[in-house]
Amino acid sequence: MSRMLYCQSMNSKTEVRRAPEQDRSRTTLQSIMDASAILIGKHGLDAISMTQIATQSGMSKASLYRYFPSKQALLIAHAEQSFARNREEMRRIMQKVKDPEEMLREGFSHYCKQHANSPFLLHLRAAIHADPVLSKLDLKDSRENAALLVEFLNHHFPGLESEFVKTRSLLAMELADSLARLGARVSAGERKKLIDEFVNLFFSDLKNLTQRG
Repeated sequence: MSRMLYCQSMNSKTEVRRAPEQDRSRTTLQSIMDASAILIGKHGLDAISMTQIATQSGMSKASLYRYFPSKQALLIAHAEQSFARNREEMRRIMQKVKDPEEMLREGFSHYCKQHANSPFLLHLRAAIHADPVLSKLDLKDSRENAALLVEFLNHHFPGLESEFVKTRSLLAMELADSLARLGARVSAGERKKLIDEFVNLFFSDLKNLTQRG
């Protein structure tokens, strides 16, 4: 968090600021992140203002702008924090679960459960897809996650063409958001069935291609 970059889009330019290093500033920054997450989760992004975020954070609007010069800058910080947490969890699951199908099933289950239990994350994902700057960051994150999945799968399906595995992995990372949004609207039991079916489709194709090779 202390090294996080956050950005402001201004006249087609992006201003990048380095997050503060002092403990007090880091604490203030995190309090803004926490307060804005609560507001976004309760009311949605469009319904809140920077003034409301400042009030919720217990600071003046001017002080808030020293950390985040725009709502977009705040969203970028939230997105980057979310990306980092998801990748850390992905690495943890890959280290713990060696079977490819079980690994992907547990990874999607964790991701979907997070979104089902957090209105804030659902609003954040919607904002990411609606904003060109955030969407570009999201695609970069998906490619990096896909690269981790490719590395994992290559150990288990070495006979497959690398570009095929790369494309399939990127598709899986992008479809994870659709799966999470759907999973948040159905029961836990139906969500499990959806995840199981997605994982089965993903791996049945890989297995068939491996057998042909």
